[in-house]
Amino acid sequence: MAVRPIRMDIYRTAIPTRGFMHAAAERNVAEAVVVCVEFDDGQLGWGETLPREYVTGETIESVVDDLACVIWPRWAGVAMGNGETVTEIAPAVHELRCINAAICAFDIACMRRLFDRIQEISPEVLAELGGRAQVRRELDVPVSGVLGAGRRRNVRRRLRAMQWWGMDQIKLKLTADERQGAEALQVVSGRLGKALRSGRATLRVDVNGAWDAASAPERITALKAWNVCAVEQPVYGSAQDLVDLARKCPLPLIADESLLTEADANVLLTEPRIWWNIRLSKNGGLVGALKLARLAASRGVTFIIGCMVGESGILSAAQRRMLQLGPGPRFVEGNYGRWLLRGDLTQPSLRFGYGGLLRTRPGEGLGVQVDRRKLATFGQRVKTCRA
Repeated sequence: MAVRPIRMDIYRTAIPTRGFMHAAAERNVAEAVVVCVEFDDGQLGWGETLPREYVTGETIESVVDDLACVIWPRWAGVAMGNGETVTEIAPAVHELRCINAAICAFDIACMRRLFDRIQEISPEVLAELGGRAQVRRELDVPVSGVLGAGRRRNVRRRLRAMQWWGMDQIKLKLTADERQGAEALQVVSGRLGKALRSGRATLRVDVNGAWDAASAPERITALKAWNVCAVEQPVYGSAQDLVDLARKCPLPLIADESLLTEADANVLLTEPRIWWNIRLSKNGGLVGALKLARLAASRGVTFIIGCMVGESGILSAAQRRMLQLGPGPRFVEGNYGRWLLRGDLTQPSLRFGYGGLLRTRPGEGLGVQVDRRKLATFGQRVKTCRA
């Protein structure tokens, strides 16, 4: 049965975190935009996005404006059936600028209706979304532990906690500070060296664009001695810039900020050693992210399903649905929940289990309920749109 969105409430949220630092930012508060879309049958759909200006060029303010002035006028009152219209939420580029983060919030709110009976999604819609023959019932790729940049003792303490929790896929954030990076690598190597050499553990590093193109090849070559398997976004630049750099480097590079659109993906396909980091907020929600994952899988590209630091249970639940619907990634990042946040917006608050294990969520929609009291605590409504 077709449903129509008739109202959208837009909220700004700010949830305190337990502190996380990388080369591009230090996060003590997770700021996001949350939307609640009401349909003409009385049901609600919730969506969330975490815009990052250094990633897509979007801000909290621009996302609110784009939701109200670009996306809502296009879809207000439009019939959405069982996957037909809902799989084409909005264009990824508006007037030559990226609005992927804004699309993400609306996309997840509307796609939530598709999951009311997730095991009954038609084969045609499932194939269009994720290229799968059936919905995955179990998730077999564990979440990676992410170590933020910082002092040696903090890296050691966090790594020890990850090991205690059975995590052996590690991502280490590096900055422009070579000394600090060397100290962090020494800590990881000291505790995981044998496991890394034997392949029982993996280590990749994320530079968040902190290095320059001239010195990056030499610095990446040096990382081989630390058993690093891949280097994420060593410099800021376009997809073509990353392709050019990858051809000078002995380790695979991972495209993050350089992978926003399908056009970027097509450029990156010219260098098969580049891996892709696909994120819901960065790549336009479930529809856009699944499209990229499907393309990567079809071309044999190693890809990661990532996240933005500070995602609430809304995005964590959406990520689990993505993993059910799409091809399997090499690594997963996200669902950190109260491991990182000091509060959450959903019941339950989602986080990975021992060993980074994720479980599929039962029930309708995303499988979580938004807690209105927590939303009032951590956010405020900033705009209401009606059909």
